[in-house]
Amino acid sequence: MINRWLKEITDIAGVEGVLLVSDNGHIIEKIGTQLDQGTLEQIARRILRIITAHNLDEKSVKEIELICYNYRILAMSAKTFTIITFCGSIRALSLLRITVNVVVGHLIEDKKSMKQIGKYTGQPEIVLEKEYLDQLEIKLISKLQ
Repeated sequence: MINRWLKEITDIAGVEGVLLVSDNGHIIEKIGTQLDQGTLEQIARRILRIITAHNLDEKSVKEIELICYNYRILAMSAKTFTIITFCGSIRALSLLRITVNVVVGHLIEDKKSMKQIGKYTGQPEIVLEKEYLDQLEIKLISKLQ
């Protein structure tokens, strides 16, 4: 079921891949990205660390957009998971935002999907404890305030 919803995102022209990541950094599902597993995990961890650090300050971050590895990366966060999309074209961003919002809603409503996601969820604060924030992450977090 999760794969079906993520396919809705990758069907958008210009979208080259999508990840579904748990709140503690585990890649639950991925479709269509050419980046290696280690790079994907590093990107996911960085995005989650930014979201988690900002949420610890009791300011909720729902969306982050980065440019990295020649992709425009759009991450949308729900409480227990984040959808990370890799877009090769900025033309797709408007439709992509709408589609990802719809997919997040469907995943939250689907009990089977949430049960599968729930197997990988934990304490998001652990993402911060694994490593110290580097200067780039501190700079990004300060811009969110």
